[in-house]
Amino acid sequence: MGANTDAMILGAGPAGVALARLLAARGWSVAVIAARRADAWEGLSPRVIVGLQRAGCTAAVGVAGDAAPRRAGWNGRISALNHEHLVDRARFDAALWQDARAAGVRVIEATVGALRRGERGGWTALDAQGAPLARADVLVEARGRRAPATGLTDACGPRTVAVARVFRGPPVPAASAAVSFADGWAWMAAAPDGRRLVQIVVDAASVPPRNRLSAFHATQLVRVPEAVDWLADTIPAGEASARDATAVLRGGLVGADWLRVGDAAFTSDPLSGHGVHSAIGSAFAALAALTTLRDDPEALPLVRRFVEARSAELFHHAAAVGRAFYRMEERWSDRPFWAHRSAWPDDAADAPQPAPQPAPHGRRLQPVVVDDRVVEREVLVTPRLPRGVLTIEGVELAPLLRLVADHPSPTDFATSADVTSDVARRVGHPPAPVGVALLWLRQNGFLQDGVSGGGLPTG
Repeated sequence: MGANTDAMILGAGPAGVALARLLAARGWSVAVIAARRADAWEGLSPRVIVGLQRAGCTAAVGVAGDAAPRRAGWNGRISALNHEHLVDRARFDAALWQDARAAGVRVIEATVGALRRGERGGWTALDAQGAPLARADVLVEARGRRAPATGLTDACGPRTVAVARVFRGPPVPAASAAVSFADGWAWMAAAPDGRRLVQIVVDAASVPPRNRLSAFHATQLVRVPEAVDWLADTIPAGEASARDATAVLRGGLVGADWLRVGDAAFTSDPLSGHGVHSAIGSAFAALAALTTLRDDPEALPLVRRFVEARSAELFHHAAAVGRAFYRMEERWSDRPFWAHRSAWPDDAADAPQPAPQPAPHGRRLQPVVVDDRVVEREVLVTPRLPRGVLTIEGVELAPLLRLVADHPSPTDFATSADVTSDVARRVGHPPAPVGVALLWLRQNGFLQDGVSGGGLPTG
């Protein structure tokens, strides 16, 4: 089993591996426990690749390869949708494991059967036979949708299932497409080696038992003309498989020595396109949360506010993006699949409630990340930026605004070089970034002809 580690991460997808690397780079000893997943395909946006690069996952970036063209057939119109990287998840996950090991992370290939908490703290992961796999001071749940439920669900979208099947045919250029039909939508991908995938996204109530999935997939395909054309001259390469694709926001995401990241915290409808990007982002947020708790256990209430508010905001945003795409398809608006998803989250009884709207221009205290720590700081909010802005060009805005309010000169702060230099000296930053920050304050209504918004309302 090996020695006790600082952190044990269950799951080695993008969120788990990114967090493992980030912790290891800061001196944590880390063990990752993961089982190999069933084969699947995924489309990764260019911003996901940027996130992987930021986390140092070079092997995973290499496997992602070049981006392929993507198009959409929606509401009777065909349009181009930029590009996405098509990855075979078995190869992609193997590359992630390689990235974890390259950072000095201990990777254990196993299925966790149970978790045991020590009387004096710490966690032990056990296999299905009860044998210990690893021990650690901190536990991170990163097994995605397969993670055990927390028992607390803050919001849940319409129950949705993705049914996928791979086919083989002659080689074609790599490409992907999303198309709508009367009772759902399909994501299609083609690899240069001749493999092609069609994933049908439908209401969970319409999906049959596993032994009838392939027949169900075939009956749905004939209703999607674009999919029939996509699969020309191909034959099935295996049976169809199904996976849950419901948007769910879980509660209970962090404790004194445990944390949930990625899809284990919240999941998005795949139509929103936020899944993997949000998962990687959650790893950077988790780094700050865990570092803060290790140095200051009394900061748990602040860290909990940070983690849960961040997850809720991202979940709500993804839900709104997905709803907008569903509403764009108007041909079948009266069909149950489209009607339910076009109405959620506005009309569903268990829909996420929108965050309180801040003042048009104002300030509020909220948890933010500064130097890999969760701290409470004053941020500036505007109608366009309701989540708040802490810094511009590395200059913290709220203290700058207070300093300007007390400055003896009535000169226009956004244009006077002399005053800008004086303010820069007082805040301890070079004049250039301070000038950019002052210009931002003026453009967003916090400075008006040399008068600061010192008396603006707070949120």
